[in-house]
Amino acid sequence: MNERLSIPMLPLKFLLILVFAGVLTAVSAVAGARASVMPGGNSGWLVVASRPDANQAISVASGYVGRFPKTSVFQSNNGWYAVTIGWMRQPEGNAYKARLIASGAIPGDSYFHNGERFQYVIWSATGLTGGASQGLFSATLLVPPGSGSFGASPPAPRAYVSGLNPDGDNYLSLRTGPGTGYREITRLRENTQLTVLARKGSWVNVALGNGQSGWAYGKYITASPSYSAPSIPQTTPPPASARAFSPPRAGLVGDLSPSGDTYLSLRTGAGTQYAEIARLLEGTEVKMLAQQGAWIEVELDNGMRGWASGRYLAAAPENQRQQQAAAPDIPIIGPAPQSGQNAGSQSSGQASAGNTKLPDLSTLPDGKRVALIMGNSAYDNAPFLPNPKNDAVRLTDALKRLGFTVILGLDQSKVAMESTIRSYVRNIRDADVALFFYAGHAMQMNGKNYLIPIDAKLEDATAVDFETIELGTVLDYMNAPGRLSIALLDACRDNPLSRRFARNFSASRSSAASRGLAAPQAGGGNILIGYATAPGEVALDGDGDNSPFTAALLKHIETPGLEIEIMMKRVKADVYATTGGSQSPWHNSALRREFYFIK
Repeated sequence: MNERLSIPMLPLKFLLILVFAGVLTAVSAVAGARASVMPGGNSGWLVVASRPDANQAISVASGYVGRFPKTSVFQSNNGWYAVTIGWMRQPEGNAYKARLIASGAIPGDSYFHNGERFQYVIWSATGLTGGASQGLFSATLLVPPGSGSFGASPPAPRAYVSGLNPDGDNYLSLRTGPGTGYREITRLRENTQLTVLARKGSWVNVALGNGQSGWAYGKYITASPSYSAPSIPQTTPPPASARAFSPPRAGLVGDLSPSGDTYLSLRTGAGTQYAEIARLLEGTEVKMLAQQGAWIEVELDNGMRGWASGRYLAAAPENQRQQQAAAPDIPIIGPAPQSGQNAGSQSSGQASAGNTKLPDLSTLPDGKRVALIMGNSAYDNAPFLPNPKNDAVRLTDALKRLGFTVILGLDQSKVAMESTIRSYVRNIRDADVALFFYAGHAMQMNGKNYLIPIDAKLEDATAVDFETIELGTVLDYMNAPGRLSIALLDACRDNPLSRRFARNFSASRSSAASRGLAAPQAGGGNILIGYATAPGEVALDGDGDNSPFTAALLKHIETPGLEIEIMMKRVKADVYATTGGSQSPWHNSALRREFYFIK
């Protein structure tokens, strides 16, 4: 017997619900389509990296900005964050991508994406964020040097830097946007050849021969050079504070494993904000010409000059040094040499306070020692602090002599501080002793302490979450079974940023903001935490080159046979005497064993 297929009758109310749900689905689909950031046509975003975390993606993107000032970070609908250096039309885009990969400028697995998954820009070197807009597409279009705009447009005109004042700055700043408020990418010399891409008011969007592009003030860009042969762009000259090596010293690129990269970047100036001009592999021989902070100006065999992080440079082997005229030993940059080796001169040119000879390294306890040293002086939105950077550099020198591998961060933004902290966390995984020192502005709120990067503004109620770094995060990573941890903070200075925050938002969450720092709990870790002054109080920056707290620390840290808690008491006594009783350091110890910097 055949059964008839029957369809049950649905209530009218239920049918209306189904219809309404279908409408919502259709609306959602349209909204999703509108959320995509797609250049359209046969075009796509050139993706060089993807990360599951927004901060990680922004950190990666920051490394590309020097050469690709249109770099942006997109949030995708799959939860990942894509790092792009801009968008291009095809097939020109694939040819350009192939050239960049061949030169090592971008990873070999870089690819084009049509933007269908990209919802909006969360960060961009152009300063533009949000969803699809004509302004975003205009600002992030990649135009290879000399190619002009793709399509039927004529080739972009050539131009030159001209009319600079030789008695003035004698350079033209290339910036990420059309105005002096945008970040400087590099500096252009007279007669540097350019390709004009676009104009906006008095500013011109230009591209250099090395692939860099940015905005420059149009007054100093002309159709012809000031003389017949245009010059090659030069690296930034050494600043007046740089210390020249006379005669130059032989060196080579050392162990790069702590950096996480297989190459050492050679840049146009002493800092990561300068453009990358070459990548040096381990063992590359260099001639060291000058030192500016932690950066060394070097010259390669082919005559190329630039600046590289001194942390990854080492003295050349003896047979190579003998080929040069006799010179003082190379500065020690990195972990101190083992006992019996030539200790060399100190990179700061100063002995630590209270010590006239380097310690005998055979008296150092066994085990791996790693330190993170951070000093913020040059705040964008607060008065300059003279001493934090000095404090960080001097303590770095002392800790290197005490056998510590030191990770140093000076005058860092939020993104840069996070990147430096992550490097530290990777390096302490197998460490026996982990030390953290921070000098600069900080604040407390609701009993928690926050370190303040140099680019913080603290203008709205979300600033603490998005512009600062919680101290507890660093301490949590330091605490580990079997490891001894030390955290020292010279960060209790009078802070105009936190005072403005509390004043502007006293009716909201900032009502819990207080002066000084809160007393953190040592928890279950084997840790000692020391402050420049008592919790809730304000420390002095000092009238000398170092703060009273750091000066006292430098005086005692290299004293042989001095247990750390006794050392902290001596530091407290010195600071109390130096400040006439107005400042008294504080420490909280949960150490379960004695610790000596030198036995």
